[in-house]
Amino acid sequence: MNLTGNMKERNCTTQFLNFETEYPKKYHFRIQNREFRATAVCDPVVITVKDSPPSPVINVLGTLKEKEDLTVTCSAFTPCPNSPPKLIWNLLKDSHNNLEGNTDGTYTAQIQENITLTDKHDGYNITCSATYPLNGGKDNKTAEETRTLSVLYSPKNTTASMSPLGLVSADATVNLTCSSRAKPPVRNFTWFKISTGGPLKVFEGDFYSFNVAEGGVYYCEATNDVGNEASSKVKVTMRDRGFASTSFKWGAILGGIFGIIVIICLVILVWRLKSEGQTPPEPQVQTGARVSTEEPVIKTDPEESIHYSEINFYKMRQGPSSERGPQENTVYAEVRASHTQNQEQTADSSTDLYAQVRKPKTGQLT
Repeated sequence: MNLTGNMKERNCTTQFLNFETEYPKKYHFRIQNREFRATAVCDPVVITVKDSPPSPVINVLGTLKEKEDLTVTCSAFTPCPNSPPKLIWNLLKDSHNNLEGNTDGTYTAQIQENITLTDKHDGYNITCSATYPLNGGKDNKTAEETRTLSVLYSPKNTTASMSPLGLVSADATVNLTCSSRAKPPVRNFTWFKISTGGPLKVFEGDFYSFNVAEGGVYYCEATNDVGNEASSKVKVTMRDRGFASTSFKWGAILGGIFGIIVIICLVILVWRLKSEGQTPPEPQVQTGARVSTEEPVIKTDPEESIHYSEINFYKMRQGPSSERGPQENTVYAEVRASHTQNQEQTADSSTDLYAQVRKPKTGQLT
């Protein structure tokens, strides 16, 4: 324990070193000079010992608005002026620590920093820590405090977008959208069109939809209580009518050609399917009075020609059979004829000839 100051001036300070939590809470000031002793029993001092140091205090002075200067102060209670706490924060690594006396006789360690606010400081966390030395600097304990800034700023990143993109046809619907970030939020959006006389106000609102009558250049402006900002320009370009007509004609022509090709392919496909599905005719037999016998055609050498002849014999029946009329039988004969080697050949070198001879008969065919 140390006693400092001048008692004659009634200015003295008692300093306790390595104070322990087991020490009593109530203390009385006593003056003792040889046999004389005086104790301030009616005016005790109560000292509460805590295991953890007090947290520092962050003070923000000024308006939290962009482009404004702000003074930030971090202070910590200093119970021992001979061993003040070390203050550190994230605004500046090597900040100078000041020790200031208070009106009540206590001391405060303090650091201070001046900053110019921008929109990036909105939501920024300022952290200040106070480290107290213990046991003559052999040990230490740290307390920390955090303060979040809420900065007002004008609209930022204002953009204008258009849909659909690219060339647009006459009387088509075009949608223009304006977006921005601001604090406080954007109060209103205003759309302008560039004209020969300067910007012309055409609409208010973040979403502007209209039918195109002519091309033009547009931009939007966002406004809040702090300020405003204009977006980049967007250009609405009309599609040439002649180009659209030509494109339509070419589209129709190409579509017709494609359709014709598809039809031709289908016809060829159907023809091939029918050709592959043909089979030779089966022999036919007629019953009753007329009997037909047909021999299948045997394909021989291409130079051969096949001749057919048909002979019908009519025979009159006697009795009741004559009432039905003459009966006929059909007989086919096949004759093969070979051509000479020097004779000109065609794609189908065989020729089929048919001859029919009908002969009536009176009796029953045996």
